[in-house]
Amino acid sequence: MQFLLSGNTLMQLCLEQTTLASAWSDEKPAADQLLSLIGVSMARAWVHALEPGRRRTWSLALEHRINEIQHDSGRPLPLDERVMEAWAEIRGVRLEQQSLDDDGKPVVDDHGKPIFEGIGQDQRLEIATAIAYRHTLVDPWALFHDQLRDLGMARFIESLR
Repeated sequence: MQFLLSGNTLMQLCLEQTTLASAWSDEKPAADQLLSLIGVSMARAWVHALEPGRRRTWSLALEHRINEIQHDSGRPLPLDERVMEAWAEIRGVRLEQQSLDDDGKPVVDDHGKPIFEGIGQDQRLEIATAIAYRHTLVDPWALFHDQLRDLGMARFIESLR
């Protein structure tokens, strides 16, 4: 089985301490851990949004990790016609996840009810890439996994929670 690392997973793999992603990654063959262009682009966009001092540190760590993964499993999967066809099928499907704060804790409203948000098209493109290439998307934060299971897409997701 081959696994598609989400942008979130890629970012966690850049941290020096043990994370859900690094513990998971250590147990899987490196050659089976793949990247996608959308996941790499998402991670780079997050790094670019950091203040300059942190941006340089994160950028170096991210590019180092990308190179390591590419060495083991090859170039990132492209956004090609297969991916676009899969994306078109899920584009209008209602997928939402519970909002999380910077520490990964659920955000609630004034009454203690969870706040949900729709997932963006970038995450939908990650899902579509997994579907198109028949790989399992690995994401530590994605709380929309149950919805994908309900849509019959259980084969394409792996939760780290």
